Amino acid sequence: MYQNRQVLCFILARGGSKGLLRKNALVLVGKPLIAHSIDVAKNVKYIDKIYVSTEDNEIKEIALRFGASVIDRPPELATDSAIALDSLKHMIQSIPNATKENPIVVWFHVTSPIREIVDVEKCIEMFDSETDCVVSVGEVKIHPSYAMTLKNGILSYYLDIPRMANRQESEPLYFLNGSVVVTDCKFLLNQKRIPIGGRMKGFVMDEKHSTDIDSRLEFEFCKFIMENGKSII
Repeated sequence: MYQNRQVLCFILARGGSKGLLRKNALVLVGKPLIAHSIDVAKNVKYIDKIYVSTEDNEIKEIALRFGASVIDRPPELATDSAIALDSLKHMIQSIPNATKENPIVVWFHVTSPIREIVDVEKCIEMFDSETDCVVSVGEVKIHPSYAMTLKNGILSYYLDIPRMANRQESEPLYFLNGSVVVTDCKFLLNQKRIPIGGRMKGFVMDEKHSTDIDSRLEFEFCKFIMENGKSII
């Protein structure tokens, strides 16, 4: 509970993936990838219950074994073209009284396993009546003014603005790192296309905690960080 409101953790974990085959069930540092998110959620003092949405029997078994409740996702919500918001709405509608009581929702991306319990708790504490959602972000390392397009072998700057002389002269920019999103059921049910928006607050994470897995290289990189975390600044 947080400020007398129930707090639910939502984790979306379908069986299919193109970048890295069955990545949500792959063993990373001793346990399946999805288990890292479940274990963090179990230790966040505000989270009351953890729900995993999946259409996959293996992932369902893993989720249950590590202490989460499972919501069976319809196959049409587990395709490559399905959008996350529809699955989140399906979860809310599958939980008794969630629509009526409007609990806080903490949404974890399975592919961001390097997250700290204290950071999740801080994100929840940032959520208030004046905020629609809190999202974790990482700092963009390459400013968009350096981005280029390549057409017929010819390079052109993507943005029609003068290129920054160096990184220190540019305003810091941030990207959604997928680690933590905090909102509530009412906001999600009212969204039309994406699960975030409105009045957002950002919780900045460093490069290490902004790690996301979508390929074998990123999986191995994440494994290296987790095995050598104390020696990496």
